[in-house]
Amino acid sequence: MIYSLRGMAFTMVVVAGVGIYATIDRGVNYKEVKGSIVMIDRKCDFTETTTEEDGHTVARGITDSCNSTDEWTTVKEKRNKVVSGKAVVQVSYTAPQDGAQHFGELRFDGRDDEFYQLKAGDEIAILVSNDDPSKIRKA
Repeated sequence: MIYSLRGMAFTMVVVAGVGIYATIDRGVNYKEVKGSIVMIDRKCDFTETTTEEDGHTVARGITDSCNSTDEWTTVKEKRNKVVSGKAVVQVSYTAPQDGAQHFGELRFDGRDDEFYQLKAGDEIAILVSNDDPSKIRKA
């Protein structure tokens, strides 16, 4: 029983340490700015099933733009399905380090709310690296 208590205490210390490190890293190595979404490239993975002449059903995987299906609008609005796919979001921002206009990319997948909610023209909070103003991440 004493070993399980020690294990729990050790786990809590490690989790707290990781959280503190992430907070310090974010505060020391990045500056928060507003970015404007220039373009979003959403690719969804679809399974297409067809029936061949001999009666066999064949399924094949297809990766295509999420907008290629009429169902995308419903899924995006109602979130009635989790989509397997990836979104590359191109963001324009002014880096606080040099005052110059930069472009960067953020990546999301079907489990992220941003995959469904973001659209071109939206403003989002991003973190810009102090060392490399072209390196960004989600705030």
